[in-house]
This record gives sequence, structure tokens and C-alpha cells, in this order.
Amino acid sequence: MDPGLEPRRAPTAEDPVRYLLANLPLNLGEEALDLAVPLAHALGGRAGDYRAVALERRSLDARHKGAIRFLVSLSFETERPLALGLLPGGLKLDPAPEAAPYAVPPVTRKPRVVVVGSGPAGTFCALRLLDYGLEPVVLERGPAMGERVKAISGLWKDAVLDPEANAQFGEGGAGTFSDGKLTTRIGHPATRYVLDTFVRFGANPRILYLAKPHVGTDVIRRCAVLIRKDAEARGARYRFRARLADVRFDERGRVRAAVLEGGEEIPCEALVLAPGHSARDTFEMLHRHGVAMRQKPFAMGVRVEHPQDLVDRAQYGPSAGHPSLPAADYKLVCNFGLNRAAYSFCMCPGGEVIQCASEPGGVVVNGMSNEKRDSGFANSGLVAKVNTADFGSDHPLAGMHFQRTWEQAAFRAAGETYGAPAMAVQDFLRNRATGRLPRTSFRPFAVAADLRTCLPGFVQEQLAGALPVFDRKLHGFASREAILLAIESRTSSPIQLLRGEDGQSVSHPGLYPCGEGAGFAGGITSAAVDGIRVAEWIARSAGAEVFQPFEKQVRAGDLANEY
Repeated sequence: MDPGLEPRRAPTAEDPVRYLLANLPLNLGEEALDLAVPLAHALGGRAGDYRAVALERRSLDARHKGAIRFLVSLSFETERPLALGLLPGGLKLDPAPEAAPYAVPPVTRKPRVVVVGSGPAGTFCALRLLDYGLEPVVLERGPAMGERVKAISGLWKDAVLDPEANAQFGEGGAGTFSDGKLTTRIGHPATRYVLDTFVRFGANPRILYLAKPHVGTDVIRRCAVLIRKDAEARGARYRFRARLADVRFDERGRVRAAVLEGGEEIPCEALVLAPGHSARDTFEMLHRHGVAMRQKPFAMGVRVEHPQDLVDRAQYGPSAGHPSLPAADYKLVCNFGLNRAAYSFCMCPGGEVIQCASEPGGVVVNGMSNEKRDSGFANSGLVAKVNTADFGSDHPLAGMHFQRTWEQAAFRAAGETYGAPAMAVQDFLRNRATGRLPRTSFRPFAVAADLRTCLPGFVQEQLAGALPVFDRKLHGFASREAILLAIESRTSSPIQLLRGEDGQSVSHPGLYPCGEGAGFAGGITSAAVDGIRVAEWIARSAGAEVFQPFEKQVRAGDLANEY
């Protein structure tokens, strides 16, 4: 008999049981030692009583600057009898959950599927479709990774923009040139599928247990290429420099084909739209076809940058510099009443500020970091809420036009270059442009400017009101070493494409809006999860049974300010 088919022996009282212990505190440095030792201290017995100890989650507890520690969750096996439930010291002991299965049987009907966009939403949609035996065509308007990196290096070194190869367009999408954070609040079971996939293709396994998992742009680039090669080996077909120029619909509005620039048509029954939030020509084309969409609030502001050691001292106090501690981060919010607030966004410890323009005549900044987060600088978006009433029009694309107007203003403030207009925080607060600029990591170059010329008045007011508040919360935030660079305008999509409970556009069957650009995600992980959900909907339309582990719905509120 095949050993894999032999009946399992019924467990006995002597068999080890696998448990999960949560909220176990560890002093700095203890996380690198034998974790069976603190287990024994917490639960009794000897360290040798606990086997197969695995770190399931680790977060940093920095509430008390003089006593910073880690809080961990450990899974382990033991034959010792243990009492489940709450334990002294806030510990909690439960049976260890079993790993969720991902495998599914292939569908018998094979609809033709085209996926537009190779960012996290498009990539993970394609991967999940392959799990069901479907072989999608993936269209990416930008180039493959090697060519893309070369083009971006040209922008950062020589201030020369390629509108189709930049930090927004190209293999891997906008998240490839970002901080590479995988933090999310959506709590969806498919999150583990995303993390496991990144680890399988080269990410550090610690992202599986860190409370704030981070891959880094240098690693995520390699992952993106390896994931794509694996997808191609399984039957996916990638087309680079393949911009979606149009969509063919039948007389009832159902999708019939994707149309590339140049006129080539790719017939399909399902067209997944995961173009990211910067494919403005795509949204204009969809609007011409009457695809259902609506305005969506977003946020706009600047990047604020400090020396990393300033943030470390403010956040860690006397523990700053301890080798167990990562580069410190922060998350700051200042509310100004109904629908007005300023907050930090996509904070990048040990990162750099980069030029992320994708349209000629416009400047866009963002933050990025490598895996080691060792640049010596810390930066964050410092943004204010932009409500749909601020757009100045009820046109569905008014928010997109609003973004473009201020990006063009930033280009003019930078001397009509792809530098970034910049201003010292103290000058901004005193409403004076002295031309003094603190040190910055920004590439290609910062241009001393008055940022009031490239920010809406209500955004200026909220940022000016928030900065002193943030300086009280994080000492040095508004110091002489702090610099602002404009303009951070692509925080999220100002548009949402409307879809029904089956994932399809409510106006055009066969069209599946997906990911951050379509208004259904707020970062790398939630975009990837949305891609998986869309793949599940397509598989179900082809006869697949409901995959229960991934059935949980995502609440819109959980996507806000995911970074």
C-alpha cells in the first residue's frame, strides 16, 4: 500500500499536542536565543519539554521608552498537560490552528482571461487563476524589470522621464519601487497566501511573523521577476509594452476583447482591470464607454524627511541604538473636525524620497526603502484628506484632474524640471521661503521653493496645523533638520469602478475591476488579496465550487490609510 494512503493511527494521551502561546514578552536580545527557555519560564517545566518551537508573530512594544520589549506568539509541541485560555500576565494559550489549504481542483470550462496590469493585484489574480488551471494573458504597459530599472535610474540620475517606464509603470507595478511594506488591516485569510508566495520567491521568512512585515524594494524586484517566470512556466502569457488602448464590448455591453495600442485585439470572456492608480488614460477610455464609476476621496500633501537617528531617539529613548531594534517608525494623526485630518502615510524608516512622475510636466514624490533600511534617513507622506467636495466638479474623473493640476504646479515650482520643490519645515510654518534646505535623500535633486504655490490652500492649512502637534508627539519632528518635498498626490485612487457581488462591473459584464487603482485596495497586500478574490469570482463563473477559506469579505473602512 502507498504509505501516503495508510490509515492514520488514532492519537493517544502520550502524543504531543501543538499549542499557540500569545503575548509572551521578551527583553531585547532574548528574541535571538533559544525560545524554549522563555516558554518554560512562562508555562513551567524544562526547556526540553517544548519542541518544534516556531515564532508565529513578533511585535515591538515601545510604550515605555526605558523598558522596550518584544511581544511574541509561539507555536510548539509538548506532552505536558496544559490549561487552555487566559493565563497570568496576559498570556493566552490555545490549540495551534492548522494551516489553511490553498490547493483547488482545476475547472473544466476554460474561459479566456486577460489581466491588465502586473502589479500585486494583477500578479496574484494571475497566480490564483493558474491554481484553477486557467491560463491568463497578462498585459503590462511598461517594460520588463531590467529595462524598467534602467529607465528609472535615468530619471533619478539625469531627470529624464519615460512616460511608459517609471516608478508607476512596468513589471511589478508601483509597489515594486516603494517601501515594500506588507502590513494590512484587512485580516483576510488570503493574506497568508500572499506572504507565503513572497517567501517562496526570495523574501526573508521573517515576514511571516513580523507584525509589520517589510520586503524592501531591492528584494521585491527580484521576487517579481521570479514570480513572473514561474507563472509563465505554468501557462500564463506576459506581454510587456502592451498598453490597453480600448475594450471591445458587444451590443449588450459584455466584454469581447482587449485592444492594444496599434489595434491588435485579444479576445476574452473576462477582462481583469488592475492598472494601478496612475493609468489615467485607461480611466478616460473606460469613462467614454460609460463604465460605471464614481468619485472617491483620497489624500494629498508632501513627503517629510528627517535623519533616522532623530526618529530613533524620539521613539526609543535610552534604548536607541540597541542592535535588536529596527530603524524606528511612527504613525501620526491630527484631526480637525468633520472630514478633515492630516496624518503620516507610508512611513519609510531608513528609506529615501524618490521621483515618481509618470506624466510629462508633472512632479510626484514617494518614499522607498531597501530591505536593510540603512539609508540614514526616515521619511513619510504628510498628507491631508481631500474630499470629493474639494474636486470642484461632479465629473467622475474630477479627482484625477485635481491631482494632475497640482502635480503640474509642483513641476513649475521645481523650475520645470523633474526635481522636487522643497522647503524646510520651519520655513513652511513661518510662511517664508529662505531657500535654506536641510539634507535630503531625494533623487534626482531638490529645488528650493515656496510650497504654498503647489499645494491647495486647505491642504496647507491642515499641514501647518498638524506639524506643531506632531512635534509635541515626536520630539524634533518640526526641527531645523526636517524638510518637506512636494507633491505627494498618488496616495490612493480618486476613482472607484463599481462592481457587483460577483466581482463584475455593474454596467459591463465580463469586466472585473481590481486592486488599488479600481478603488478596492490600499497597499501591496490588500491589492494582492483583491486580485485573489477576483480570480475566485472568475473561477466560480467557470464552475469552481466556493473556496470557503477565502470567502471573507473586506470592509471598505479597513482599506483606509493602510500604510
